Amino acid sequence: METHAQSGDWRVTTLGTAILQSRFRTLTRPATPFELMDDAVSYYRENFRPLFNISLWVYLIPIVVTILLLIPMVFLDASTTGGFFAAIALDYLGLFLLFPYLVVAPMVHAAFTTLAFRMLAVGEPITLRALWARLKPRFWHLIANQLLAALALGGIYFVLGVGYFLLVLAIVFGVAALAGGSPTLAIVLTSILLLVITIPTLVLAAMVTVWFVILPQIIVLEERTDAITAFSRAVELVRPNLRHATLSCLAFWGVYAVFSIAVISLVGILLAIVVGVMSIYVNLEQLLERWSLTLNQLYELLSYVAYMLVMPAMYLTSILLYFDLRYRNEGLDIYEALQRGEAGV
Repeated sequence: METHAQSGDWRVTTLGTAILQSRFRTLTRPATPFELMDDAVSYYRENFRPLFNISLWVYLIPIVVTILLLIPMVFLDASTTGGFFAAIALDYLGLFLLFPYLVVAPMVHAAFTTLAFRMLAVGEPITLRALWARLKPRFWHLIANQLLAALALGGIYFVLGVGYFLLVLAIVFGVAALAGGSPTLAIVLTSILLLVITIPTLVLAAMVTVWFVILPQIIVLEERTDAITAFSRAVELVRPNLRHATLSCLAFWGVYAVFSIAVISLVGILLAIVVGVMSIYVNLEQLLERWSLTLNQLYELLSYVAYMLVMPAMYLTSILLYFDLRYRNEGLDIYEALQRGEAGV
């Protein structure tokens, strides 16, 4: 592959495409979980504008609705009579109106990001109309598939959660009986035992989840699949490499947790600054009590913005995992297939 320009620290851009070959030779060899995450973050950094635009298109509606609700909520919280209950009603009204959209939005976001990945590979311009034109024939397959996946995962997670909760109760009562009157010993034993049961639970959860994380890519990129057959296709891809897929899922969760903590911390700091400035002029306790709903709405708005920034990188890890599994199972040269625009890729 001919290279023409250096981009970033160690990635090389090819003329006329946005698929960037890393030191790990992305999409041309099996990759480790670290390599998948590293390339996902690098790819997002180097294609930030089109990928962020997709996030903005998808989450523009909830952001606008939240802003529109924030304006009257400020006036209602400022009101001395009846404003609090009206603000609560307004908050729940917003949640009710946005709930159907927020159910569908992550599915569409994942699909759009997947399609953009393919379009960038051949130098096609990324527009909302172009993305929708490609997704429209597969849209209802995607919705049905993801709703079925959510129901299945919800049931499995519920069973895992109940089992974990029962184990935690057993540990608490067992440690209380063993430790006697020593709180230090009780804390140490509880911490160790909780760690012992938490790690296997997370591994089990990852082993369950890996069968579902690549479903949007299968639905959008493989025309031969529908809402039901996509599940068997996921099993076909994941089963021969279950260990690798599970480790990748655990690694993705770890990165997502780090990103989420960082974003939540940043949002919290911004709100703390706002509250600190306002507390100069009014009593802090009265401020938090009177403006709690407004601050909550502001936090929700900032959370949407943070979500827009973080999620493209997370979807890219799933996309790269999907291509990695296809390479491992089928020996498919994904990069060449993407450039040719072959069906099923």
